[in-house]
Amino acid sequence: MKKVLGGLWLIGLLITGCSAPEDTKNNKASESSETIKEGQKQEKEIKSSSTELTPPEGLTLKADTEGIVPTTIEIPSLKINTEIEKVGRLDNGQMGVPKGMDTVGWFSDGVKPGSPGNAVMAGHVDSKSGPAVFYKLEDLENGDEVIVKDQDGKMLTFEVTGKEKYNRKTAPVDKIFDYAYGSKLNLITCTGNFNRDEGTHEERLVIYTELKAAE
Repeated sequence: MKKVLGGLWLIGLLITGCSAPEDTKNNKASESSETIKEGQKQEKEIKSSSTELTPPEGLTLKADTEGIVPTTIEIPSLKINTEIEKVGRLDNGQMGVPKGMDTVGWFSDGVKPGSPGNAVMAGHVDSKSGPAVFYKLEDLENGDEVIVKDQDGKMLTFEVTGKEKYNRKTAPVDKIFDYAYGSKLNLITCTGNFNRDEGTHEERLVIYTELKAAE
């Protein structure tokens, strides 16, 4: 299903946020109660800061000596080369999303890239002004490379092994976030039809990758 342009991110995953396009903002009839208006505003603010994906509790974290703290990500086939923000788990349990439209958020409460398990990163698909960092993420194919580096220049190269679309409410968070054999990196963004009432796309796109080389 085709991505719909416009709007900020809502998570939650996956994978990363998508909120209502600007031309739909305040289109509904005025509410008679200011309390109701404020409640709706707060609900949208929560969505815009999450992927709407809730990582499993009790994720096994590896020793600090394993993996890297990523600072940049490069996807050559998509001409992406940008900074990485740390994002964590929100009060509602969902994964947060990056503040920037052109940056990528790493779930720092989970696995480090290069450690055994599933490291997870999320990026916006679009914004009120146009395409965002992961707008073309769906174009990735098996064998394409994803490169992450830390502040010291240590480089990890991951290879795309698959991609899946999931309903945002039933995405398999265990598969995306929990323990896995080998070192993996999963990338998340929004996709599918845009739900104007909910202020988000209906699906999450997940790109699965595995560690290919470390330098």
